[in-house]
Amino acid sequence: MSENVIVTNKVETSPFEDVRSVKGDKVIAESYPGYLVDESKISGGHAEWLLFPTNENEIVSIINKMKEENQAITISAARTGIVGSAVPLLGGAVVSLERMDDFIGLGYDEEDSRWFVRVQPNITLNEINEIVKLKKIEENQSIPPEKNWIGKFNEEPTMFYPIDPTEMTASIGGCIAANASGARTFKYGATREWVRRLRVIISTGEVLEIPRGKYKAKDGVFIIKTAEQEFEFKVPSYQLPKAKNAAGLYTTPEMDLIDLFIGSEGIFGFITEADVWLKEYIPHISNVAFFTNEVDAIKFVTLLRSSSKFKPEFMEYFDNNSLTLLRDTQKVDPKFVNMPNIPEEANTAISFDLGYKEDALEETFKEIGLMLEECNSSLKDTWSAYEERELDRFKHFRHAVPEIVNNIIAERKKKYPSIHKLGTDMSVEDEYIGEMMEFYHKILNEVGLEYVIWGHIGDNHVHVNILPRNMEDLELGKQLYKKFAQKAVSFGGSVSAEHGIGKIKHEYLEIMFGNEAINEMRQVKTTLDPNFLFNPGNIFSKEVS
Repeated sequence: MSENVIVTNKVETSPFEDVRSVKGDKVIAESYPGYLVDESKISGGHAEWLLFPTNENEIVSIINKMKEENQAITISAARTGIVGSAVPLLGGAVVSLERMDDFIGLGYDEEDSRWFVRVQPNITLNEINEIVKLKKIEENQSIPPEKNWIGKFNEEPTMFYPIDPTEMTASIGGCIAANASGARTFKYGATREWVRRLRVIISTGEVLEIPRGKYKAKDGVFIIKTAEQEFEFKVPSYQLPKAKNAAGLYTTPEMDLIDLFIGSEGIFGFITEADVWLKEYIPHISNVAFFTNEVDAIKFVTLLRSSSKFKPEFMEYFDNNSLTLLRDTQKVDPKFVNMPNIPEEANTAISFDLGYKEDALEETFKEIGLMLEECNSSLKDTWSAYEERELDRFKHFRHAVPEIVNNIIAERKKKYPSIHKLGTDMSVEDEYIGEMMEFYHKILNEVGLEYVIWGHIGDNHVHVNILPRNMEDLELGKQLYKKFAQKAVSFGGSVSAEHGIGKIKHEYLEIMFGNEAINEMRQVKTTLDPNFLFNPGNIFSKEVS
């Protein structure tokens, strides 16, 4: 059989009555409102059914029932996403996978010489790392059982799953659906690179078993053979940006089938099981370097990126407005920031972590010192720490800016209930980061909006957070967001580098790809899910432009 052809597996169905469920939009809205929202905070979610399957058999039963009733399905997990992907704006059924959170087992891929874990979709990243780092794996959890890998694993150095999308209570299924990334993407890439295998239930109620490397597009075409029919579809022909990207469906001419589902935001079905790779954990040192201007800070990032002797775990950026917020908060609530006083002359900061290897430490910091001097800074203007307690403080410092921003917006909501922050999620190629930063500052300062800029500078992916003071500011900010998207695309970048498109960024996806490309995405969806059963409204609408 050709490598672009995959055959589905049948799954027995359970009686629908056996599935734990809640019916009725009123009772769901009153007693289970948390299942109608996610971290995007968008309103309008409503559902006739709320369902809690425990296995694939029950999921198949749900699919069959919802098709009979012509009800849409919104797949729900940890609901940590911020683009509305888990919000059921079109009603129907919310299917929460919270009861499918098992750690199935651990295996060793002898061909790739790599460890992996097999998990259900709703296990969190924190839970995976706790089990793996502390080696809390039972003897009967070896994959396959006859290999008995657990003893060998217990003799290995500490391992971990390296993708850190900031919110470590995120579920692995949600992270795969969003191709989640975060700060560590600079060193480790996004979720896509760490997925070894998936099980996916599609609209026919059948399962695709998809190991990486087995099914590849042929002449841009895949064929899925089910029990009763055959789906043939072409992979989209548009080109993806070279910059960090989580916008739209992944595509390359001879792509691996597994990559179609990673980052697809749940529009093709349920991820019920995943194998993800592990990596040896190396202790690290956290650092914050301060600069008197943004140009020097970006130059330092360029030098760090180009080093042949080491690669930082990540690089995070804080603009002058971010540092001002932190200074002001330190004055009224020192415990909130819980760090030394930020130098008054500091205009910009770069936070970065380095792998801690004793024999290379002196040489590493010697090189960093030279880089800092070249950028008009020095090691004496840099904070560093490696003890666990101090590392936690540094992590909180990195996350303090968005927390402060959220507190400010919460206060303003008391006067303007509909107000919210506007946070960009755009990336550009390396050579354009300086120009993009200049553009952000110029446009925002010209109109006098309040803002802070922070984020993943290692990938040229910073978050511009606009803090509206009133509804007029909010409308103006929305206009600027569109200008920022257009500029990022003109620099070969992405309108969504890590958060995805969901239900709230369709307009920006059009700026990035155009309607023809979006219709190619829609055609794949129409072929695999002709009734738009799964997560309608995610990435694009049902209507053809």
